[in-house]
Amino acid sequence: MRNYVFFLFVLSSLIFFPSCSCKQRVDFAVDDGILYGFSKKSAAGIIPLAKTDTAAFSFETPAPIPANSSFELTYTARGPFTGAITLHIESAGNAPETTGWELPLDVSLITGQHPDSIRFAAPVNAPNIQKFTISVTREGKVPKEEADSFLEIKAARVRKRWFGFSWEETAEEKIAAVTPFVWRDSTQTEHESWIINPPESFRSSGQSELSAAALYDTAIKTGREDTITVEPGEIFFEWTAPHKKGNFLSIPSGMFPPNPYPIRVSVSSRMGTVKLEASPQRAFPLVPIPADPGIVLAYREGEWRDNRYEVFQWSGFPSLLIFDTVNYQAQDRLFKRLAFFVEKAEYRGRLVPDQELEGQHGWNAHDYRAEDLAAFFDRAETTRFPLLQEEQELRDILFANGILTREKNGAIRAGSGAVISLSRESSDALRAQFMAHEGFHGLFFIDEGFRAFTKNRYDALAPVARNFIRSFFDYQHYDITDSYLVLNEFQAYVLQQAAHQSYWYFGGNLAARLEASPWRRAMLPKKDESSGTWPDIGKAFQTEANAFSAYVQERWGFSAGRNWRVKVR
Repeated sequence: MRNYVFFLFVLSSLIFFPSCSCKQRVDFAVDDGILYGFSKKSAAGIIPLAKTDTAAFSFETPAPIPANSSFELTYTARGPFTGAITLHIESAGNAPETTGWELPLDVSLITGQHPDSIRFAAPVNAPNIQKFTISVTREGKVPKEEADSFLEIKAARVRKRWFGFSWEETAEEKIAAVTPFVWRDSTQTEHESWIINPPESFRSSGQSELSAAALYDTAIKTGREDTITVEPGEIFFEWTAPHKKGNFLSIPSGMFPPNPYPIRVSVSSRMGTVKLEASPQRAFPLVPIPADPGIVLAYREGEWRDNRYEVFQWSGFPSLLIFDTVNYQAQDRLFKRLAFFVEKAEYRGRLVPDQELEGQHGWNAHDYRAEDLAAFFDRAETTRFPLLQEEQELRDILFANGILTREKNGAIRAGSGAVISLSRESSDALRAQFMAHEGFHGLFFIDEGFRAFTKNRYDALAPVARNFIRSFFDYQHYDITDSYLVLNEFQAYVLQQAAHQSYWYFGGNLAARLEASPWRRAMLPKKDESSGTWPDIGKAFQTEANAFSAYVQERWGFSAGRNWRVKVR
């Protein structure tokens, strides 16, 4: 028999609310409506635990319960207790709905430590709450040490429904938030594994999403990276991240199968938070979907909010937006003119008309920092340049997410952050490479330390390697007079594939492209005819790949060829 941490009681009798002249408005926090207690102690939130008894509460008017909601009760047990405490909830109406839940007092099995308070969230299907009681049940003689024990209620509120548990710390107290229908799998001994499986009648309607995080202090003590796996149905998510407070796994609704239950969540160290909750309504296109780049690569296109493109917010770096487009044509309508304005050597700083762009190639993936985006849209606005619908949508998205701001005089200026883009028209292998390439561009835009490291590595390049990479960028039509652009492309090309592939990629593939250009051959050192490679170039960039991969591993837990933390199978 499964070891349920919490379980649902089926009531066999109606709840009796006594009539009492001591009815008083409660002293503890109530977010929804006016709540009365039917005794002085209950109004003060004090429930004695020394005998079998019931404390009753009633709202002045029934508290409305939106769909997909829970009733949350925050409380603290003062002193030991060996009985049972049950929360009964009753709705108003012709056929009132009544449910009962056992309130947990010891949650150390979940949290590994004892909180100051517990917040229990009971799912409610009724349209309102009229009354609730807290019943104390005891058997036998009360032990002497429990004679003065009591339960102290601190808050009662209605919140969005969720299942799982979390550990919250404030300056005043530590709170363990818990729900029913989540239990630890005792058969798993090598790691901590939890099952979430609410009955169908209590599951949230519509789509759900999940977030999880390891307990930070415990993870530090293990000396290992945190690995969290999530298995909803036949999909398998694996998330690995370095020990850093605030790291968390977020799986948006578009990744869940229609029936994900039971959901198994496992962690290599100690679980701090697991929350399965109804997905919020995010207005397209202004509100992006938070997601790791690994989630973006695997996200089901059928779940997009628009058939042209979807907008994501990099969950680990919220100032970076990721655009995924259905094909190159859709991507061009968003970013092609920007590519020419920002990066194309012959066009930089100029708004190129549609007829001039027609037939020309932009990029198959894109990246733009806030400063360049602001320059583009400010120029378009001041010159009244006719932008495409998608470009106007992009501008609005950037304003809504703080990447663009507007000064008092109306000028468009840079906020913080950047955008990157890739397309579904690319193969899976290319999409992964583009995500690495563009993602590291995004990090270069927002991280000064990364930019400084890149400059130091570039400045230390041997002349043959520096001349080679500059010639290649010129061959690609980058403006090599822009030192910022050159540094940014340098690190992105080094980091876009696994480090062990760099010798062949630079010393073979890219060098061969330049060899095909008669006037660029002079940039190449001696070729090894037996292998068909240029060893001096291959070795130089193999060294760079190892150095950059070590840097991003230490800084973010990434590696050359991978800037995502979630693998999806």
